[in-house]
Amino acid sequence: MKIIKKASAAAAAVLTALTCSAAVFPVQAKTTPYVVDYEETDNNWAKVLQYTLHFYDANMCGTDVTGKSKFSWRGNCHVYDAKVPMHPIDEKHSGVNMSESFMAENKDILDPDGDGCIDVSGGYHDAGDHVKFGLPEAYAASVVSWGYYEFRRAYEETGEREHIETICRHFCDYFMKCTFRDKSGKVVAFCYQVGDGSVDHSYWQSPEIDAMGRPAFFATADLPTTDDVSESAATLAINYYNFKDTDPEYAEKCLDYAKALFDFANKNDKAVGPSGEGPMGFYSSSKWEDDFCFSAGWLYLITRDHDYLAACEKYIDYYAPPGYVLCWNDMWNGVGIVFGRIQDIYPEVCEETRAAIGRGKYEVLDFWEMEAKALNTVMEKKMTPAGYFHLDTWGSARYNTAVQFTALVYDKYQNGVDRYNDKNPDYTFTDWAIGQMEYIIGDNPLGRSYIVGYGDNCVKHPHHRAASGLTMAEDPAPHKHVLYGALAGGPDENDQHNDVTNDWTYNEVTIDYNAAVVGAAAGMYLAKNDGTMKPEENFPPAEKTDDTQLFSGDDFWAAGYCSDAPEATGAGVTKLTFFVNTDSIEPHEDISIRYYFSIEEFNKKEIPGSFVLQKTYDQVETEVAGKAAVLSKPVQYKDDIYYIEISWPDYAIANSNKKYQLIIGNYFGENWDSTNDWSKKGMTDLTKEGEDYDNIVGGVEFAKRCDNVCVYADGKLIGGTEPDGTKPSKVYKVAQLVRLRRMLLGKEAFSSEEAAMQFDFNADGNVDVHDEVELRKLLVAPAK
Repeated sequence: MKIIKKASAAAAAVLTALTCSAAVFPVQAKTTPYVVDYEETDNNWAKVLQYTLHFYDANMCGTDVTGKSKFSWRGNCHVYDAKVPMHPIDEKHSGVNMSESFMAENKDILDPDGDGCIDVSGGYHDAGDHVKFGLPEAYAASVVSWGYYEFRRAYEETGEREHIETICRHFCDYFMKCTFRDKSGKVVAFCYQVGDGSVDHSYWQSPEIDAMGRPAFFATADLPTTDDVSESAATLAINYYNFKDTDPEYAEKCLDYAKALFDFANKNDKAVGPSGEGPMGFYSSSKWEDDFCFSAGWLYLITRDHDYLAACEKYIDYYAPPGYVLCWNDMWNGVGIVFGRIQDIYPEVCEETRAAIGRGKYEVLDFWEMEAKALNTVMEKKMTPAGYFHLDTWGSARYNTAVQFTALVYDKYQNGVDRYNDKNPDYTFTDWAIGQMEYIIGDNPLGRSYIVGYGDNCVKHPHHRAASGLTMAEDPAPHKHVLYGALAGGPDENDQHNDVTNDWTYNEVTIDYNAAVVGAAAGMYLAKNDGTMKPEENFPPAEKTDDTQLFSGDDFWAAGYCSDAPEATGAGVTKLTFFVNTDSIEPHEDISIRYYFSIEEFNKKEIPGSFVLQKTYDQVETEVAGKAAVLSKPVQYKDDIYYIEISWPDYAIANSNKKYQLIIGNYFGENWDSTNDWSKKGMTDLTKEGEDYDNIVGGVEFAKRCDNVCVYADGKLIGGTEPDGTKPSKVYKVAQLVRLRRMLLGKEAFSSEEAAMQFDFNADGNVDVHDEVELRKLLVAPAK
């Protein structure tokens, strides 16, 4: 096996002993870490922990993302999840899967404020998409929380305790919000999914401006979804442990909800969610028993209430762990470890389980031995030529890191002893896991790190809308933001990988992919830190900006292209295509754009009856139910200059990648000369570029900024330049003052002369203390 690195001096003796024993122990020959095989890597598990945990900041959803997420480019999103209408799902993809009779019967519980809506805001987006899928969300929540529970000291020593607790709380708060209980505390409904993959996946835009319909799917007594409910209960139970010493009140609340959810799952019919609802083909569950037993096991560990064991023992698939690995659709390895812990404090659980599942009376069960067998099974097969454990090409790294995590948890409780294969040296599983992690961070034939941002040759094009900053997944351009810590899908069975945004097989990133790698890194840190492993300071680093971007965040612009279609008579039309863009992360639903044109060539200097103004395509109207652009009639601006205005009422058009196309001019009668049109100046003319306007499908690749097409918010100019030279008012910020002070004090020069001149507020050609005075005045002046 080729997953080995240079040993530290402290590990040299151990390394020698391990390599010398390779001929005797074939498994060990595949798992010796610490020697460079392909590329030197930074085996800093504190840093890997820090990076991978930050991915969850990128996928936060809800009304409190701004300021909570550690990424400045993420803000509040899908705030309308707090107002899901209480009616069956309609053609606009709005509503819920519950019956009207059920909602009427439980209205006071589902809608306590009586506004006719249900609040299921919060949680995390599943991946690069923005659906909150139930089972992968609950799996990610439980495994991230489990990693904190098992290796808490790693988070504390690396300064990530507050961070991991913020992430765990965001999960728990969401699950508790989605749990609807009657006055007695009994659960009547649990929302396990918000959004529809078949709708959501039609878009490529930032979550802050999403406006697509997002139906909510609930589990009820008549709509059992035992897997989602149970796994969510497990998350809340684990977090009782995580918070019981630092916030006991919150811990008790989590436990109370965990018990209520488990009781709901246990006392109602048991089934996976209906295949035609919610997850559909995206996350179809094959069983519920594993999640149910996982949840019951944690609740027993906390309460020592035997009823939890009695409820689940008959469902335990004792022999399942070697058959697969820990993942959103298979928790049997998790069950094996949890019941191994129960076995240590209550040995009778083995005999009880044997009897409950109908095995022979002479058969002896040992959960730890079965988990050790599972780990040996993984290490003995399914390896790539370079020695990487490969279960499936779609997200291979998630399966690999999940085994790493279970290996490290196993070794923690068994002190490294392999209870299945006594020929393996102690901590064989930990060493194997470290070797695999070294492959993932770059010691592989491609020299590529599959953790975004970790190392120079890391994945740079993850399949993630928000981070990409692109308007289409097919765009090969560099991403606007670095998605620090995201674990990419990973290599295939031949150690190959395709670093392309649109390749979701190799480059998808999801909350379930990252779930185990965080805990695995924490376990490695505790196992191997020699005092030199430190997290990165000032992380995540500031966005790569220059000083000109101190004035950003309020920039709106139209991008587009055009093509003239002249007639031999002198008449003709101009074909126009527009997109609306911004560098703001706040959604704006009052945006319009104005196209200014001249009628100087018209004989009577007025709009003739032959004038053509025709919408040819409105992508919003086509794709977003109940929404459409509004095209105004020509409006006189001044003298012979007119404009037409396109608005999108109650729709966040900016950065939506939705195009609007129209034709303006005269097919007959008056001459048409677009060269004197103010807004056409500087636009990309596809005719001159040798492109056929009418055969363009997407168009984003041709759209360039149109400085003379103006953008307005509720009638106020916020982008572009009007024909008389009017530009949007600047927005002044304290950050600009801080930056100016640093320059004046000689601490940091401006990045360029262009950037410096933005600070020449008194327009005297110099940047000095007088400009500071002017900026202070502007900061306190009321906005116009």
